Amino acid sequence: MSDRQQLLAEVYHCEKCEKASELGRSGFSRPKAGAPLFKFPPTIGATGRAQLLFVGINPRISPDNQDLHDRIIADRREFRRLARNWDGGKRYIEPECAERHYHPHMRLVQRMFGEQARFEDYAAVTELFFCATETAGKLPCASSPCANTYFKRVFEQVSPRVVVCVGKKVLRYFQNRFDGGESERFVMRLGERTAVVMWIAHPGNPDKDTKQREQLLRGVVEEARGIICPGTTTR
Repeated sequence: MSDRQQLLAEVYHCEKCEKASELGRSGFSRPKAGAPLFKFPPTIGATGRAQLLFVGINPRISPDNQDLHDRIIADRREFRRLARNWDGGKRYIEPECAERHYHPHMRLVQRMFGEQARFEDYAAVTELFFCATETAGKLPCASSPCANTYFKRVFEQVSPRVVVCVGKKVLRYFQNRFDGGESERFVMRLGERTAVVMWIAHPGNPDKDTKQREQLLRGVVEEARGIICPGTTTR
């Protein structure tokens, strides 16, 4: 079994966060007694190395995506397919995909690598918590036991040049863990690997309007291009 396959299997059965005392009422749930907790795979997108690694807070569960959550927990093959960025017969993250949360992710990839770029060819997305909740309000993002346990293995698997935090809460986790201070751009080191940490606005953050979101996204595209694709211009 490869390291990637082993990580997928471990995460599918993981109960670590539900057992943590500070997370006892955070909203994690399961389809029925004895079943795994609703969760997403450790990464969605690239199955190996990728230039970009997006990091969010955690998957959200709602009536709009309940069917997806039911399928991937009922059938481990579907869980593994989602990890490869497939949901049924279509890509899960793609231009104008049903899950609007990922539209900024896709715009960033297309602006860097071209309009025909496929997400999984250049990027992967992971979370501070793999388990799903209706909201993230009660999750202790700055000290996630899930990320403390699994992020190193995710980072080694993807080996990104750039880590893109989706929202300030995720950025604070990285600032705390990797001595980033108050900087919004810094180099993190984990083992022998390094990456530049940046951030974009969380799509659900009401404090940022469309213009501010675009400015943040454009800034990340410009800086990431300088690291990954030096000599090219921003779209």
